[in-house]
Amino acid sequence: MSMKPGTRRYCLAPEQSPTHYNLSRLLRAQGWIATRFAKRAGFGETNLHFDEAAAQCLEYKHRLAALVTRYCPEVMPETHSIDDHNWPGVLNRLADRQGQSTSAPETWILKPSLLNNGQQIKIFQSIGEIERHYLNPRRLGGIHVLQRYITNPQLLRDDRKYSIRLFVILTNYAGSYLYQDGYFNVALSPYSRNGFTDLRPHLTNEHLHESDVNVLQIPSRRFAFFAAQMHQIEPMVSRVLAGLNREFPQAFQCGERRRMAIFGFDFMADDTGRLWLLEANHGPCFPVEDEHPLQRYLYDDFWQAFIDAFVTPVADNAAVDTIRYSGFSRV
Repeated sequence: MSMKPGTRRYCLAPEQSPTHYNLSRLLRAQGWIATRFAKRAGFGETNLHFDEAAAQCLEYKHRLAALVTRYCPEVMPETHSIDDHNWPGVLNRLADRQGQSTSAPETWILKPSLLNNGQQIKIFQSIGEIERHYLNPRRLGGIHVLQRYITNPQLLRDDRKYSIRLFVILTNYAGSYLYQDGYFNVALSPYSRNGFTDLRPHLTNEHLHESDVNVLQIPSRRFAFFAAQMHQIEPMVSRVLAGLNREFPQAFQCGERRRMAIFGFDFMADDTGRLWLLEANHGPCFPVEDEHPLQRYLYDDFWQAFIDAFVTPVADNAAVDTIRYSGFSRV
């Protein structure tokens, strides 16, 4: 039975994350009562604690690469886990393959596995450049991923490179769902094929240096071709999550509590129109400012759809087969 809004309670710390802040703000505005006591809440922090191992398998770039390599290598550009110990072997294998090929040397992008927002990303045009990087004692250590760089990205007007951010909800009680709208991160600098000294034309992260904005964010629905792209993206996400389910079946089995997680999945199209998965982020950095340009055109609708499909049914203990997922498709 559905509860009246004035009797629903939530227990979330708004300062903990952008997700907590946005949910707290909207639930309070809709008449929910805040409580500091988790046992009194119909929805709270525990509901956002999805299985940690499964979440990290998507969030950590080297673990996502291993998952994709095992179950669906076709969805992501060739990606290798590389670290302070195995880098000679990785580079030797790539060099051997290159030596047997008549094609031009491949371009590679190196990304720290545990960092986001474009931090410490490097692009290399040869195996020798990567080797010199790893021989530099001042380089950043730790686990990275070495991914084939898409040198032929699909470009928008004025030669602007773009990536697509979409939101995926994982649950332990009703499967996983892809929100049907997202946004394009469009580079502010025109794409250049003449080197990688300036990374701004090549990376579509929102920020590369502190507060400097690197992209223009545009709702995906404004692009007529996005509907066709979704026909590619949905089965790609399904294959990744099917692999995740096989690796971590316990994550998708409901115990005493219904649990969920929000992920941001990033995609890029090449000039043939083929979509590629780049990475996934757990608990994306959602804006909290009312004046953010996407708040009105994307996030207001997203958060309301999320509350209607996931938060309220959990608070009401609604039967799974009665829940409607308006705005989402099951993946």
